[in-house]
Amino acid sequence: MSVAVYKIKRTILIFFGVFLIAATAFLFTLYQLGTDFLILDDTVEEDSEADAIIVLSGSAERLERGAELYSKGASDTVILTNAEENGTTPDRAVSLGISEADILEDTKATSTYDNALYAKDIMEEQDLSSAIVVTSEFHSRRTKMTFDDIFGKDYTLSYAFTSSSFNSADGLTEMEKKTTFSEYTKMIFYSIRLLFD
Repeated sequence: MSVAVYKIKRTILIFFGVFLIAATAFLFTLYQLGTDFLILDDTVEEDSEADAIIVLSGSAERLERGAELYSKGASDTVILTNAEENGTTPDRAVSLGISEADILEDTKATSTYDNALYAKDIMEEQDLSSAIVVTSEFHSRRTKMTFDDIFGKDYTLSYAFTSSSFNSADGLTEMEKKTTFSEYTKMIFYSIRLLFD
């Protein structure tokens, strides 16, 4: 093996090793922060109003919170992301009191990143400039990070977080441990992805 090839292989191995150690340390640090770091407070005031309410798919509670905001007059437009997913379908929205005429649908999203991207497209098409984003509390930090980055300063976003079965006060179940790990892991990858967008 030539000296040049050896140096290249060594450099790649060192780079990979440093990256692996840094990623592991970062994940461990975040995991040590626990679940509290994942959960943000609502930024929606009692009398908040916006051009749209964006309901992220993933749980029925999110649509219920969106419908509650709609019924209080927070907005007369509701954007359902991944509107074909159980729990956040237009039919269910209508059953919760949202007028069919006030529902805008995204049917393509498969991730939180896509939720933000396609919701922004809908807002641009409809000439809307402010929104209340609704998701679960454990999903709040990653959602805010993603939406704030993708929407940028031309939009005014506030956030409404709904409670879910995720509750760390009495210790974490196996499912909650997986959710916590998943959220931290996705936050790392989203942070890197958003840097290059």
